[in-house]
Amino acid sequence: MQSAHTPFQATSLPADDPRFMAALDLQIAQMRRVLELMAPTAADVLDGAFARVPYDERMRAVASHG
Repeated sequence: MQSAHTPFQATSLPADDPRFMAALDLQIAQMRRVLELMAPTAADVLDGAFARVPYDERMRAVASHG
């Protein structure tokens, strides 16, 4: 069975290409979204790994890396 899709090929954009900044902004937005989705899990991991550290201190540590 043949696929109707063409294979994906990534190409590099030179920094002076007008599409470069748009592509970079899109990638940064996607990475921020992934981090937003991971945030609740990160808090749960911190709760288990650092149970003796006060909760507000753990949340300040998470917030300081955002």
